[in-house]
Amino acid sequence: QPTGTVQDILKKAEVFKELCPNQTKFN
Repeated sequence: QPTGTVQDILKKAEVFKELCPNQTKFN
């Protein structure tokens, strides 16, 4: 499992939380 992919997913998750603060599907 490449760490780069994990970091990319985490970055996307952070952006998703910023763009959609009302949607808490990841929590």
